[in-house]
Amino acid sequence: MERNIIIGCLVAITLTFTACDNYLDLVPKGKAVLNQTSDYLGLLEDMYGYPINDEWYLCGEHAPAYVEQIKNYANPLMSVCFFWDEDFDRPPYMATTGSADLYFICYNKIAKYNIIIQNIGDAEGSESDKTEGIAQAKILRAYNYFLLINTYAKPYDPVTAAQERGIILRDEFSLEEEGVQKTIADAYALIQKDIEDALPALPHKALNTFRPDKSFGYAIKAKVHLFKREFDQALDASLNCLKEAEGEGNHKLWDMNVEYQSGLTQFKAANPAFSNMPNTMFEYGMPFYSAFRAMGSMMYFGHPYEAPENLYYQHGMNYMSPQAALIRKPVLDLFDKKTDLRYTFSLGTTSNGPATAEPGCTMFNNMFLHWNCGGVKLSEAYLMAAECYARKGDKDNAMKYVNDLRKNRLVKTYYADLTAADATEAMKIVREERKRELLFTTNGFFDMRRFCTEFNETLTREFDGNIYTLKPTSHLLTFPFPVAAMQNSNLIQNSK
Repeated sequence: MERNIIIGCLVAITLTFTACDNYLDLVPKGKAVLNQTSDYLGLLEDMYGYPINDEWYLCGEHAPAYVEQIKNYANPLMSVCFFWDEDFDRPPYMATTGSADLYFICYNKIAKYNIIIQNIGDAEGSESDKTEGIAQAKILRAYNYFLLINTYAKPYDPVTAAQERGIILRDEFSLEEEGVQKTIADAYALIQKDIEDALPALPHKALNTFRPDKSFGYAIKAKVHLFKREFDQALDASLNCLKEAEGEGNHKLWDMNVEYQSGLTQFKAANPAFSNMPNTMFEYGMPFYSAFRAMGSMMYFGHPYEAPENLYYQHGMNYMSPQAALIRKPVLDLFDKKTDLRYTFSLGTTSNGPATAEPGCTMFNNMFLHWNCGGVKLSEAYLMAAECYARKGDKDNAMKYVNDLRKNRLVKTYYADLTAADATEAMKIVREERKRELLFTTNGFFDMRRFCTEFNETLTREFDGNIYTLKPTSHLLTFPFPVAAMQNSNLIQNSK
C-alpha cells in the first residue's frame, strides 16, 4: 500500500515545465493511490495533445495572420521558421512555447508510461489487463520517442545514425538517475524494441481512440521502417495495418460523400428554392456556396473523436487545433476546389482571415471536424503502402492505394482514378497526396526532413516578392533543445 501511495503521488502532479533531465519537475498534489489495474490504465489516456505550430510555419502550411509582425520578428521562432532564417540563433528563444512545449509534453507522457510498465504488475486486477496495459504503454512510449527524435535530432541517415547525437532515453522511471544522451541509432533501436514487444499484446479494439490498438501498432511500425528507409519491412507493416484495421480493428476510411450528400439533401429540403439545383455544390453560385458551408459546418460535416478512421486520436495545440489556422496559397492550390471534399469541408471558405494576413491565404474554419493533429489516421497507412510500392517500382499498386483513399475524399459524381506513367510519377503523386491528406499534422514537417535529406532537395519559397531557400543540410530541419532542458541536464545541443 505504501508503495502505491508513493507512485500515486508521482502521477497526481502539476506540470511545471522548468527542468527536464528527470523528465520535468513533479509537484505532488495530495495522496492519490494507485491500487487497481484500472488506475494505471487510466494513465494511458491523455487529452493534452501535442503543441504543433512552428513546424507548420517551417514546412509552409501555415500562413502568417499578421504580416508586419512576422517581418518584425515579434515572435522570433515563428519568423525564423517562415523565412528559413539560418542566421538567427534559436536556442535562447526555445522557452515554454511552441516546439519547446513538445519536448516537455513528450517526456511527461513517457514518465507516465514508464510508471505503468514498472508498476502495473503489482496492482490488483486481471493479468490480461496488466499485459495489455504494458503493451499499450510501450507502443505509446515508442510513439513519443519517435516524435522527439524526429524533432530534436537530425533526420535519420543509415550511414551516420550511429554517430549522430540523439536524445535522452529512459526505459525506467527515476527521479534520481541522470539521463544520458544517446545516438539517433540508439533511439530507433529502443523505439523498434518497444514496438515489437507491444504488438502481440495490443488489443484489436481499444477502449476508445485515446488508447492505442493493434492497428496503431502496425502503423507506427510501418512509419519507423519508412523513416529508416527499410521499405520492404515498411510495406509489410502497412499492409498488416490495413488488414488488421479493416478486419478485427473495426476501422475504415471516412467516406466524405456520405455527409456531403446528406447535407445537400437536408439543405435543399429546408430551402425549397434550391430543390431543383444540381447535386454538386460548386455548380451553385457563391451565395448558396457560402450558406451551405455555414450550415454544413455546424450540422453535417462533423467527424468525432471516435470516428473509425482514427487509429489513435491526439489533439494539436488544443482541442480546437488547427481551427483558426491560415493555409498558404501554395497548399490550397494542391486541392481541386470543385471536387475535393477536404477542401469543401474545411478549406473552401469565403473568409480569408484578417486584412493583415498573407495575401491569398484562407482560414481553416471547421472546429467540428476533429483533425487529429497529433495522432494517426487509417489514411496514413494507405499512403505509406502507396509510397513503398512506388519506391519498389510498382506504379500500379502505388496508384491503387492512392485511389482507394481518393474515392473517399472526392465527389463521386466527378471522381476518376489517377494514373502514373512510371514509378517516378507515382512517387510524385503520393507525395502530393500526403500534403493534402496529412495537412496540419506532424507529417508535413517530418516529410520535409526526410525527403530533403534522402533526395538532397533544396526547397524554395516565395513571399512578398522575395525567394527563400532551404538546403537539405540546413540546421533548421532540427529544432534546438529548450533552454530548461540544457540548464538541467548534460545534453549537448543538436542544433542552433
